[in-house]
Amino acid sequence: MMSTTVVTLMLLFNLLQDSAGDTEPQETEGLSSLFVQRDISAELKSLSDLVNQQGTTLLELKSELLKMQKENTVLENRLTASENATKNLIKENAERPKVAFSAALTDSGTVGPFSVQTQLVFKKVITNVGKAYNSNTGVFTAPVKGIYYFRFTALGYLHSNAMSVNLHKNQQTLMHIGSYNTHGYHEFISSGLTLELEVGDEIYTSLSATYKLYDNSNNSTTFTGFLLCPL
Repeated sequence: MMSTTVVTLMLLFNLLQDSAGDTEPQETEGLSSLFVQRDISAELKSLSDLVNQQGTTLLELKSELLKMQKENTVLENRLTASENATKNLIKENAERPKVAFSAALTDSGTVGPFSVQTQLVFKKVITNVGKAYNSNTGVFTAPVKGIYYFRFTALGYLHSNAMSVNLHKNQQTLMHIGSYNTHGYHEFISSGLTLELEVGDEIYTSLSATYKLYDNSNNSTTFTGFLLCPL
């Protein structure tokens, strides 16, 4: 009886060992498969997060690129406007009438005195852009309507000598300026006016009766005028 029991127990033990031997590899394979699935899921999640992050970065870059393109368009428009404005200024300046002259009175020394008021003729032309000043008559004739500036200087140095210059527009005297030399040294008078002129208006100077002026190669007595802006 006891022998049968022992045998039975031994058989059961062997069966259990065989059973254990059959089950252990299956459990190990199941665990390995589970770990592999978990690793793949983690990797997929990591890749998904990376794709989402790159997608966000791409959207940000695209937004920044659009912003830069808009700014570039604005700058290009400004540059085009500036270039057009510069071209217009160059064109306007090229088409704008250019008028300017300066002339000195004489190389001969004393001018005057005369018994009557006498028109001065500044014969030594220094500049005559636009050819509006006539060195034969001493008259400037406005070639275009506009704002002009005229200026004169005059020298006298003789003792007890009266000196003067009158500025005229057409037949109208606009200015008289003079001085009386009491010391016999060089003495200057100088003045100027800004005038609005019509085409054909004449500007000239004159010396009052009994007055004297002086000029030589130093060009100390001069008459100048130029166009400030056309109207």
